Amino acid sequence: MSALLVTLRGDARARGRGQATACPDQADAVRSAIRGRLAEAPARTPRMARFLDAQWDATLRHTPEALEEITGIAEGFSLAPEVVFDFLHLGCLADIAAAPADTDGCSALALRGVVAKNRDFRPEHAGLQRVFQHEDPAWGGRRVLCLGSLGAPGAWSSGLNSDGLALADTQIPTADHGPGVLRYFLMTRLLFACATVEEALSTIRDLPHAGGGSLVLGDASGAAAAVELRHGRVDVARGAWVARTNHYTAAPDPLSPVAHSEGRLAVLRAALEQDPARDPRPLLATHAPVALCRHAPDPSPTLAGAVWDCGARLATIAAGPPCSAAWVRFEPDEQGWREIHAPA
Repeated sequence: MSALLVTLRGDARARGRGQATACPDQADAVRSAIRGRLAEAPARTPRMARFLDAQWDATLRHTPEALEEITGIAEGFSLAPEVVFDFLHLGCLADIAAAPADTDGCSALALRGVVAKNRDFRPEHAGLQRVFQHEDPAWGGRRVLCLGSLGAPGAWSSGLNSDGLALADTQIPTADHGPGVLRYFLMTRLLFACATVEEALSTIRDLPHAGGGSLVLGDASGAAAAVELRHGRVDVARGAWVARTNHYTAAPDPLSPVAHSEGRLAVLRAALEQDPARDPRPLLATHAPVALCRHAPDPSPTLAGAVWDCGARLATIAAGPPCSAAWVRFEPDEQGWREIHAPA
């Protein structure tokens, strides 16, 4: 029996509801994670309320499928859609309050047709992590495989589609937020709508953005790009390899990033410059000179490592710290992907 893979079929609302149908024993944990995080958020100000109202309108205009999926998730887990929507925007609200809440430590890279990421996030999401296979009749046969959490839509961390486009994100605080597409909604849009890095970059250019964070992208041709997102500017870098952590490299931001972000990026860059063809799994397990694989008492420990092979359309996931968790393979077949618990 599959421990991680959850297959979601249908339109966006049906796929959202399907999370609770597939994992009914996790409903209380999902509600607790969402409500608990909202309870810790900064006090709501008029500016925050205006931002959320504008975000709802922008999401409905630019990525209506995201609102449909959120509505399905809310129905499945007995929550109001607005509660799930607000939960997904808590990073933006913390930035608006000039009090970034997460000491997020995600590290991501793309090289030679491979995208890899350490997912560093709040510990309560360790048990909510799943690998989701999405199939929607509106996508013309394209499928999406992504790592995320129950209670969140689509590619809420990283993912790959059946054309071989892969992406991963990192959280970066910014003072530059405004109405536009939230990064999480953008990631799902790119995976179901695009086949290549260039197509993804074109889609990014055509959309307004809420601001915050970065994306690394790779495809089956070996192309790689990094995108830094703010509301007022989008910076794109291409190369044989790219890497990002939790600070902006194109221009500084008034909000300070997590303290170890620059050190982790230096570790990634040094390793990739020395051996750009390396297997990224040992790199994701690095603890020195600056830890990419992070453990308690870090408030955002490494919950998972993910390696997405664009050419082979397969994924290798460690559902725990990459230094110790077993790597599980997700191999493509005629039904999408199958989960293989065997030495990778």
